[in-house]
Amino acid sequence: MKPFPRMLVAALLIASAMAVHARTDGPVVPPQVHTVASGGEWNTAKAGGALRVIIVYEGFEHMHSKLWLEWISIGERGERRLAARVLVNELSNGFSSVRLDDRRKVFSGSQIRLRSANPYSTEDNQDVTIKAGRPGQYKIVLRPAR
Repeated sequence: MKPFPRMLVAALLIASAMAVHARTDGPVVPPQVHTVASGGEWNTAKAGGALRVIIVYEGFEHMHSKLWLEWISIGERGERRLAARVLVNELSNGFSSVRLDDRRKVFSGSQIRLRSANPYSTEDNQDVTIKAGRPGQYKIVLRPAR
């Protein structure tokens, strides 16, 4: 074997080993997690940061979802930490399938716009707005379907 092909084989082996390492080195996300989206903002007198929604799908024949809302605080140096996480009970009771239709329009300040459907009915779709307050607090506002 000539020196050039040996170097090429060695480079490919190193690259494939790096690719395998990169795949196993990241955070573990359970397979049930369907959507994670960050954006918007929250502020209090002492802290502030971004909002994040996590949608988990469950079920078999009639898929329903669980919706988690998180407040991510952003420090003065840009460091991030989880300030609060809550399950949005109103949309996580087995009778809602939540989705994000247009990711560019999901977050607006402290408001989060989602679409909710009843997995047992084709006619029970509605727009939902969640108003995020201080970490751990939110309010649901329902809007008529488009």
